[in-house]
Amino acid sequence: MGVEPFLVASSIVLIEAQRLVRTLCRKCREPFKPPAELLQRLGYAPPEDAAFYTAKGCSACRQTGYRGRVGLIEILPIDEPIRNLIVSQAPSWDIKRDATERLGMKTLREDGLRKAAMGLTSLEEVLHVTSDE
Repeated sequence: MGVEPFLVASSIVLIEAQRLVRTLCRKCREPFKPPAELLQRLGYAPPEDAAFYTAKGCSACRQTGYRGRVGLIEILPIDEPIRNLIVSQAPSWDIKRDATERLGMKTLREDGLRKAAMGLTSLEEVLHVTSDE
């Protein structure tokens, strides 16, 4: 876009990313116990009360298993260390790593896994929508 990094860094306060995932149909969703290896590979330890479901399909959802959408949200607050990374033109993965480790930022995938554990969407849907992470 041709904008100098110092101009971007000095004018941005927060960056929000959003992706929509389909929500499971509440009339036909089926309980699902994800393999422990999958959760381990994803680096996700679900809470004790996690309730995973999978899509089935019924007349209410036109046999898709899904009805409606919910957003996966990632919020990056721009503080001085992040600002310095932007000005120095650090790669995006360095900025993301700093934000997750130092600021506790939750990624789109982490938000999706949390919403899957709440029964709002399926693991399959989360992995599909966040496949580039």
